Amino acid sequence: MTPGAESELARELLSFCLPPPRSAQPPAFTAPAASARTDWDALIRLSIEQGVAPLLAVRTRQLRLPVAARERLESIYSSNSIRNLRLAAEESRISAALSAASLRHWPLKGPGLSERLYGDIGVRQVADLDLLVEPAGLGRADSLLAELGYTRHTDGSIESLSSAQELIYVRSLASSPSSPVTSHKTPGTAFHLDLHQRLLPYVRRDPLAASVFAAGMTKENVLLYLCANQITHRFARLRYLCDVAAFLAGEGGAVDWDALLALARRMPWGPGIGFALGWADRYMPRVVPPHVLHALRPNPLGNMLLRHSLGAGAADAVSRTRLLDGPGGASVSLGAAYLGRPSAAAIAWQMMFPSRAYLREQTGAPEDAPLASAYAARLLRKIPGALRQLLKPAP
Repeated sequence: MTPGAESELARELLSFCLPPPRSAQPPAFTAPAASARTDWDALIRLSIEQGVAPLLAVRTRQLRLPVAARERLESIYSSNSIRNLRLAAEESRISAALSAASLRHWPLKGPGLSERLYGDIGVRQVADLDLLVEPAGLGRADSLLAELGYTRHTDGSIESLSSAQELIYVRSLASSPSSPVTSHKTPGTAFHLDLHQRLLPYVRRDPLAASVFAAGMTKENVLLYLCANQITHRFARLRYLCDVAAFLAGEGGAVDWDALLALARRMPWGPGIGFALGWADRYMPRVVPPHVLHALRPNPLGNMLLRHSLGAGAADAVSRTRLLDGPGGASVSLGAAYLGRPSAAAIAWQMMFPSRAYLREQTGAPEDAPLASAYAARLLRKIPGALRQLLKPAP
């Protein structure tokens, strides 16, 4: 499929998945005529790649779809619902254990977010569980997860991994047959858990995580986190755009925008936050105050990098997903930061030379292993790809 055709297909997918403007009566995605013009096989394939297939199933239930397309979408939705219910039970088990140990923690992208944003646990695709813990409690959380049957991806002392943004844990369902979650398990399946200490990538000081530690998951912190997800994933997946738009549709009217702006300005990713809000606001008119979007706009160089890499909007970015997932997406991270400020220089440095703990977690290297070759391979992979993307003419 050509980039132009993929962009057009992405626009159609967006028309189904995103909340329609409040003034639209009836909602745009319920128009039966749209189904006659749709290549449903291609649209479903793209929705799976973009992480919105269950959402597409729900948004198109009032359409007259071909029987095969309807059956496939409902099968995807049903399977995702069952998976999310199992994940919700496991998340509850972990959360209860952490709470009993007086360890403060916050669920992030799990099944609870699906219920909050979409009112349905089966709508949002969830690959694993994500929990935020305070750095001071990392060691205790690591020990408790081991007691719950989880194995850390990277061996060694937890102290040697204290500077990692997140740590990956796995629990094989086959290893704990007494767990109530495993009653419907299939052989070889497992739960995966990402334990986060920070919410923003490539930073040493994380104002957003600090705000959560101080005030909890306020509406402002949740929205900033959803926007940060788009930056972390280089705006390459529609799932994260849909999350921001769904939040604005349901809770945008209750956001303290001045408080959100004050915190966003302290974050090195302020322009990226503005970009994420701007994309979603196209589908939710007048929800984000204009002064917020104006204050968080990228500087000219950052704007050039973002638009050069992403195109005119979300639909164009979909046609570049593979590029954005690779080294060429590095320019998005830089464009989403305050270029020219020390924070941006620090982000660029962290992208090229991440912490030893990060590399160990990514490579699985032993605690005492030299990592010079891993750093060299990272540089050789990232810098040429990023330069090729920056120097080639914009499509």
